Amino acid sequence: MTRRLGALIAVLLTCATLVSCGKTDALRQSSDACFPARSLATGTTYMSMDDVSGKRTYLLHVPPGYDGTTRTPVVVLFHGLGGNSAAVAGSTHMVALSDKAGFILVAPQGLGKLSRWDFRSPPTATHSDLGFANRLVTSIKRSACIDPHRVYAAGFSNGSALTLALACEGKTDFAAYGAVAAPYFDKMCTTAPAASIIYFHGTADRVIPFGGGNTVIGPLPGVITALQGWAGHDGCASRRADTTVAPHVRHFGWSSCRGGSSVEAYEVINGGHAWPGQATGSLGRVQGVQTQEVDASELIWRFFEAHVSGGQ
Repeated sequence: MTRRLGALIAVLLTCATLVSCGKTDALRQSSDACFPARSLATGTTYMSMDDVSGKRTYLLHVPPGYDGTTRTPVVVLFHGLGGNSAAVAGSTHMVALSDKAGFILVAPQGLGKLSRWDFRSPPTATHSDLGFANRLVTSIKRSACIDPHRVYAAGFSNGSALTLALACEGKTDFAAYGAVAAPYFDKMCTTAPAASIIYFHGTADRVIPFGGGNTVIGPLPGVITALQGWAGHDGCASRRADTTVAPHVRHFGWSSCRGGSSVEAYEVINGGHAWPGQATGSLGRVQGVQTQEVDASELIWRFFEAHVSGGQ
């Protein structure tokens, strides 16, 4: 009797172990969970990393619902020339949107006394911010429980050019790109994967002219030329007719693009060098309209939600 009881207990313990292991294996294999949990403090933290370009810093904002096991979207946000990570994260309301929508916000800091992004040098160059951005995303993927299919890039001015240059370079599998006030398309973009892009620009922007030209961050194409370049690259159908979405804002775009990508833009009539919907005066004096008729952050996030990538 004692032997039978002992054997029964051994069988039960074995079964319990197998069930436990089965659950553990299932958790490990699930694309919806991280095992073990990748814990992060919620709220805003200023982080640093050692990079080939030197010590780099970035703002990391983790929404209150983050639990370390549920895969979470990430938005990487790049400031403009002379800007900083805290200002762009706060003035665009991206921190509040992160909490509301449940994505991790990463806002890196550019280098230099007048902080800037090097978006023209190849990623193999030590000082290239294309290379830095790729390495930063790799680092975030290791430390946080993120959804590899929902990593996004956004930026203002110099950061907008970097965002679109990342789409050209294509090494990091960003699912979509949001860019404000600096268009970019180059011949090197022709070898990149199709890119989903949402773009904003004011027609009276004197810092980065709507029609393109020599700017404080170097020569840039006109808005229409750059977006047509992206639409052609993505194999999109003909451009839709302009739609007036607010008294000073027109919307246009291309659909039926390769790989489910799309390209769309918001043109702010008489708009200056500003992020639509941004806290008034947060960028200093703006020539032209600083519109509150649309909120670029909300529209960018809505666009991001509609796009996922292959992910890795």
